[in-house]
Amino acid sequence: MKMNKIALSLASVALLALPSFALADDVDADEEYEFPIDISGELLGNYGAYMKAGETHNPLKNADGSNQRHNIGTKSLAEVRAKLYLNQELSDDVSWHGELDFSRDWAAIDGYDKTRINSQYDWLRELYMDVAVNDDLSLRIGKQQVVWGKADGVKFLDIINPTDFRHWGQDSMEDSRIALWMLNAEYAIDDDSSFQMIYVPQVNVTNQIPGLYNPETGDQGQQFVPLGTDTLFGQYNGFYNIGPDLGAVAGAFDAAFSAGFGLPLGDALLGQTTTVAQYAANPNAGGAGVSGNDVLAQTVQGTGATTNLFGGTLNTDNPTTMFDYMGDTTFGTFDAFIGLKTKYVKKHPNNDFKNGNIGFKYAGTNDDIGLNYTFNYYYHYDNNPVFDISWEGANGQALDAVTTVDAATNTATISLVDAVTRAAYNPTGAGAQGGATMVFTEKQNRVNSFGTSFDYAIDNDFAPVIVRSEIVYDKGTLQPIVDLGKLAYGDLAGAFTNKKADFLNYVVGLDMTVMRNLFMSFQFMDKWNLDYVDENVQYAGDSRAYSKHTANPATMSLANGFKKAEEHQIMYTFFLSRPFLEGDALRVNNIVLLENDNGGYWDRLDFEYSYSDDIVLTGALNLYGGDDFGVFGQMANSSNMQLGFKYIF
Repeated sequence: MKMNKIALSLASVALLALPSFALADDVDADEEYEFPIDISGELLGNYGAYMKAGETHNPLKNADGSNQRHNIGTKSLAEVRAKLYLNQELSDDVSWHGELDFSRDWAAIDGYDKTRINSQYDWLRELYMDVAVNDDLSLRIGKQQVVWGKADGVKFLDIINPTDFRHWGQDSMEDSRIALWMLNAEYAIDDDSSFQMIYVPQVNVTNQIPGLYNPETGDQGQQFVPLGTDTLFGQYNGFYNIGPDLGAVAGAFDAAFSAGFGLPLGDALLGQTTTVAQYAANPNAGGAGVSGNDVLAQTVQGTGATTNLFGGTLNTDNPTTMFDYMGDTTFGTFDAFIGLKTKYVKKHPNNDFKNGNIGFKYAGTNDDIGLNYTFNYYYHYDNNPVFDISWEGANGQALDAVTTVDAATNTATISLVDAVTRAAYNPTGAGAQGGATMVFTEKQNRVNSFGTSFDYAIDNDFAPVIVRSEIVYDKGTLQPIVDLGKLAYGDLAGAFTNKKADFLNYVVGLDMTVMRNLFMSFQFMDKWNLDYVDENVQYAGDSRAYSKHTANPATMSLANGFKKAEEHQIMYTFFLSRPFLEGDALRVNNIVLLENDNGGYWDRLDFEYSYSDDIVLTGALNLYGGDDFGVFGQMANSSNMQLGFKYIF
């Protein structure tokens, strides 16, 4: 693999550069020898505890439907890390740098508890070589971070390296970035301007989002799994796990509610145009005095379903379960779901030079007016993964979902056909082919990002002010579209699609220092979806109009109607920082991020105290709040306090 070859070549250069350790005959044995590689490091320890009792995630549940609870003071973090920094000058023009990171977190679940490649806890954090080709051109080759952005607490123009979101923003920008193998070339045009070119052949590393590391478990127990990923892969709410339960219930329907469930034989519902809502509303569907709703509840219970498939009473007006959303689904459609299985597939581009990401930055400055500015362009695979849902037959053949409308009953029924031959696919019965598979495919999408940034110094009598801004136009981003009308009549794959959209993201900030040493910063941020979808749809078979909209990938859920994203996702930040004590040994920081909608907030208060030249003590409070279905409010019960230390050697 090319990445391994790059790493090996850099390591080989470093090893070949090491001088011999053999002592010459004419050298005094007591003479001290300087190790050829400069080695330094940090030993860090951090302990965190929850500040609120409750579920780890407000609306989320375990596979059995129960809430996973914790008490005030329960540990949320128990981490020890060792970082080693390696530096060596091979000549006046060539040097190399390496960073090794070894970690262990005894409070974390599997996959988050120790070193993992392609995350912020990668054991080989950085390894690159710096080469000064001449006075104007310099190269940095290897595994590294490249920072383009200027914003606090968010990453708009900072798009070169993916981000590890395992701690939901609590880590510093430098720590949360995932280093990539790349070529970074910078040319000094003159004293006031430069040109940078970035080439990244390692393209298949995405943002690390809790809930996606292990789709089979949905990362159950990780403290920062957002609602959106729980809706895909959660043990209770996730479609990936609801699918097989739906297949088992469809099989029970196919058995005509057999005596195994204590219900009358021969109900022969499959193949009919009766909808779930119509059947549930029938007071005698299961016999005299046995309502259809009761039959549905007993059937789901009898199959041993452990997911959020049905809550016992159908409620299509305020849906919170899968069946609630599928009120217009005919029993004929359940033929397609018999023996339903699910499968997770990763379909990422290969790491090679043909697929590489490439970026350019022009940076300039005008000292006369105090202006610094950049123009940026990046052609790249989006750091955010997206998911396609499709159908596959028992032998791996592609299937299509076909909708048939019954004019007499105005109902729509879904059937599956071979995507090539168009022959009907039969999961059971005559010529049975086995249960179909609903395939969840994780992939990346090409995006063109055009950006600019500036900072401008304004002098005044009160305090100097820095005005700064980033503007990024992303062309071709994929946005998730939820069609509740198609979901209502059982078109599961058609209900969840992706559509290209352009986004204009910008941030404006003001920085100033007052009262001699109090630093203050304010930011206004807007993610503007230029192709936002929000409409009502009504298909044949629908008893009413349903919403078709751009969903918020962080907060959509069965419990909130697959929440709409905002056309303008606006946030504000306030940041304060001040040193205290002699020699500024203590520094206290406070950053607050506010959502314009949902009343959401994240308030982080932290301190760093230099006890000595070698020992630094740290602490932090992280408070999340707002609407349970907001970006920050969903994490309210993951609010925590932390204490730590850093030993520098």
